[in-house]
Amino acid sequence: MIKAIFIVGPTASGKTKASMEIAKLFGGEIISADSMQIYKGFPIASAAPSDEEKKQVPHHLVEILEPTEKFSVADFVSLAGRTIKEVHSRGKIPVIVGGTGLYINSLIDGIVFNSEKTDETLRENIEAEFDRLGGEIMLKRLYEIDKETASKLSVSDKRR
Repeated sequence: MIKAIFIVGPTASGKTKASMEIAKLFGGEIISADSMQIYKGFPIASAAPSDEEKKQVPHHLVEILEPTEKFSVADFVSLAGRTIKEVHSRGKIPVIVGGTGLYINSLIDGIVFNSEKTDETLRENIEAEFDRLGGEIMLKRLYEIDKETASKLSVSDKRR
């Protein structure tokens, strides 16, 4: 079992400063668990670490994707898991820092996601059908094939 330190909380709550101090104190490397810091070009909006901070302590999963690239929680869990193992293999302590609760919880709970990708054409067709027929009819159809899921949804829940 790999031991890691998690620092979580909302934006501007002092996570970066705390993570820097802890990483220096315990010989750690920081792994971002922030759904916006993964993208290049948004350092202010995402409160990404500065170049000076990155020089002081190694940072991972920060500004590695173009804004047009898709990145899911499943991608995060896979990439963060590999990064944690790499950091640990160097004798360093992984310090996971961020405010994206779904990322953190999925990583801690070891949630395994299937490898199927979303069929965007199918999604668009179903959303168009929802727009044409309305939520009430679509929910009735869902009841016919999956009562358990349908019972948790409302007629206005187009996304699900």
